[in-house]
Amino acid sequence: MKVRSIMATLDVLFMFVTGILLWQPLHTPWELFRIIQPLHIFGSLVVTLFFLFPFLFEHIRSSVTFHTKSTSGILFGLTLLVLLVSGIYLLFFGNTRTTAGLMMHTLHLYGSFFLVGLLLWHIRKIFLPHTYAAATLLLLLPWPLHAGEKMSNIELEKGVSRYHVGDWTNSTTCKECHPEIFKQWANSNHRHMADGNPYYMVLENLAEMDRGVEFRQWCMGCHNPSAVTTKHERTTHFMDENIMPDPLFVKDSLNLQKTFKERPYRLEQGVSCVGCHSITKATSKGNSSFSLGLAKRKRYLFEGENSKVKRWITNRLINANPQTHKEEYMRPLYKKSELCASCHDEFLPHSGREVVTTFKQWQHSPYNDPKHPKKHKECIDCHMTYMQDGKFAPLTGRSTTGGALKKDIKVHYFAGGNHFLSGLKSKENESQSLQLLRTSAKLDASVKNDKLLIGVTNTGAGHKLPTGAADFRQLWLDVTLTDTNGKTLVSSGKLDEHGNLQKGSVIFNKVFGDKEGNPVGLFFWRYEKLLSDTRIPAGKRVEHSFSIPKNATYPLHLTLHLRYRIYPQWVTDIVKAAYPALTDPPAVSIAELEKDFE
Repeated sequence: MKVRSIMATLDVLFMFVTGILLWQPLHTPWELFRIIQPLHIFGSLVVTLFFLFPFLFEHIRSSVTFHTKSTSGILFGLTLLVLLVSGIYLLFFGNTRTTAGLMMHTLHLYGSFFLVGLLLWHIRKIFLPHTYAAATLLLLLPWPLHAGEKMSNIELEKGVSRYHVGDWTNSTTCKECHPEIFKQWANSNHRHMADGNPYYMVLENLAEMDRGVEFRQWCMGCHNPSAVTTKHERTTHFMDENIMPDPLFVKDSLNLQKTFKERPYRLEQGVSCVGCHSITKATSKGNSSFSLGLAKRKRYLFEGENSKVKRWITNRLINANPQTHKEEYMRPLYKKSELCASCHDEFLPHSGREVVTTFKQWQHSPYNDPKHPKKHKECIDCHMTYMQDGKFAPLTGRSTTGGALKKDIKVHYFAGGNHFLSGLKSKENESQSLQLLRTSAKLDASVKNDKLLIGVTNTGAGHKLPTGAADFRQLWLDVTLTDTNGKTLVSSGKLDEHGNLQKGSVIFNKVFGDKEGNPVGLFFWRYEKLLSDTRIPAGKRVEHSFSIPKNATYPLHLTLHLRYRIYPQWVTDIVKAAYPALTDPPAVSIAELEKDFE
């Protein structure tokens, strides 16, 4: 009997340990997880049905025969039964976030701790040394260790520890009253910050491979806040034989609208409408340093419900008395650059080193001048103002169907550096970004002492040119200087047949290095040393010179372009290995100059 008791104890510990290793906070490596999971499920079923239950039956019958009674033994048997039932439920029905699913998951998880505690208490007199040994083993389990690194700075309302999918109102519901703004957003990069951006998906996966699954949260805080706040540990999307899913090419987020009709409670990824319009506070600290107010915001009758009739009633109620809706979703904060700073400044959680400082650059630029309103410009004055014929042309119209006429509707194209991905879905979105890029710089050129002098002035960007993850941005001079006979005297900044930039080209960027001074490449979170920074600060001019042969035959002809590409070819090649449907981003000209020198 003692041998069988020892075996029963070991069996329970086997079920407990294998079950705990499946617990999400432990982040067991997938290669180990995929083996432990079937061992736990099917091993536990076999052990329980064919060994533990027969053993317990004999044990109980023996106890009755000898008139012994043990409360811990009775509770142990009942708890084991609960764990068996809840385990079978989870196997066949899953933890679907329904009330029953959550209840069964909770019973199964915490019931296992209770079961082991009862077991150790029950056998304490018979196997006291074994009890202490088992307790020691439990203490030595690989509990998650936290180094104090805070991956995301998102704060929820007081008393709220997490959101549920239903708290994140799907952006499709905003379309009825804000159709034009929805369309602008639907094709923008803010919409496609996560699963619709193949570059991001590759980097988030690399982040886990290099620093562990928790490091994904650092990326997701800004790129996928809905997933972070609903306790998802990674960004996922639909894949079809490793082909990039629909969001890469589908216009107007038709796939989101279709999914909403079929599965209204499927979590929307990227930066949704409420992803920005539920922010109640933001700081310039960066790394998603904002507070959300989703759960406790004022809701109209049926607001958040997904049946067509209830949504229709909600929209009529909002239209009848829109003031509360406006107050909940349009705060003065949304016009301030601090809102953008909460994500567009970025630092490494493990070292504090600054990776992106777009807001700080703006703070020290001539555009941050609140004492002179005509000179002062917030982020939205450039990035959310409509452009026409290469100039800012504030859009007059109505942001809401039937709403008041406004002289300057802040558009939601989110024009900026990444014209490429939005351009795969909408040429209008791409045009807005390209027009903005072409306001950012001017070129000048002169010849002196057998030198071609080329100047580049940052005339329009309120930050360094380029900004963002500038080691993934290419801004360079494409120079061709010929003599009177058409002979090429200077050639720089050309692309080869594979799309790679010619070595020695004049490029404006920053390059991160590791401790040894080697460029970190895609692994920019390994940044320890800044190897170079040739970007152009706001309002500043830089100059580069090229040697001209002394025997050059004048007049000389200069063809000059300031070219820009959102990602270098080497980065795109890596991403295309995972997403073959991706096309190459073009190298566009954002400033040109042709000039003759006598």
